[in-house]
Amino acid sequence: MKRNVILTHLFLISILLGIVSCKNDDDNALNCNNELLISSFQYSNADGQMFEINDLGIEGDILTIQLSSGGCNGDSWQLCLIDSGAIMESFPPQRQLRFVLRNNENCLAYITRSYSFNISELQTETNSVVLHFNGYNDSLLYEY
Repeated sequence: MKRNVILTHLFLISILLGIVSCKNDDDNALNCNNELLISSFQYSNADGQMFEINDLGIEGDILTIQLSSGGCNGDSWQLCLIDSGAIMESFPPQRQLRFVLRNNENCLAYITRSYSFNISELQTETNSVVLHFNGYNDSLLYEY
């Protein structure tokens, strides 16, 4: 009887320790709130949902993207622009970027939305930089 009580206590303690020691998977969660993020880790590891780039352009320091994806109305979407942090030495220099869409909407409508990002943090010591985007065939020349 005493042995059963001890085993029960050990079992409950081990379950409690297991629950307390669980790692929170949100430690590396991407939270950019529709802003530019410069991070080699997030560039390589951030997960998102599928989308189609319809248009991409730069005016001044503002990068504008029009994209489409499945959803209800797109109001809850978060789009992150992530730079790899690496500058490829050439003239003009080049940077690698990617967009990550956070879309938790469970509807079948095909929604198109536009987003704008201030990209002035991507400037180098030259007066221009070539921007390459994963999933987009064309590069953009950012002049400043």
